Amino acid sequence: MPSTYKDVASLRGALQGRWKPVYQEMGGEMAPATDPTHAVELQGNEFKVIKGGKVAYEGRFNLTPQTFPHGIVLIYTTSIQPIFLGGPRPGVFQIEGDTLKWCFAGVGQAAPDGLNTYPGSVYVLTILQRDPQTPELASRRVLPEGGGNDLW
Repeated sequence: MPSTYKDVASLRGALQGRWKPVYQEMGGEMAPATDPTHAVELQGNEFKVIKGGKVAYEGRFNLTPQTFPHGIVLIYTTSIQPIFLGGPRPGVFQIEGDTLKWCFAGVGQAAPDGLNTYPGSVYVLTILQRDPQTPELASRRVLPEGGGNDLW
């Protein structure tokens, strides 16, 4: 299905706000249920992942709207998992209304070809729903090392 977003500005605008994960899988296996306090905030070209009301991950993102699914690269500036601080984390995504699907590879690896995982892959697929009542931004404090066993 082709995208209706043809430029970076319109695509970035569609992504803005707070998103709540509703499904996640890695390597072809469904991940445990997502913590209800878990959220992703996209503001400008910056992202934050909030767990338990605290910022666990944050950084910048770049988009490639010419591809479908669209390309995205995360650059972490803060992370409770030090491995994410090593370089770019490429992925692909699709947005339809209030649903965002994205799939990421590991840091420094090639982006996935699509929005799926399979046994033996290191890809992480997440489906998110837009939070209609976006609260104030979470505290900028970071969770302590080992403060979460999530797939970010």
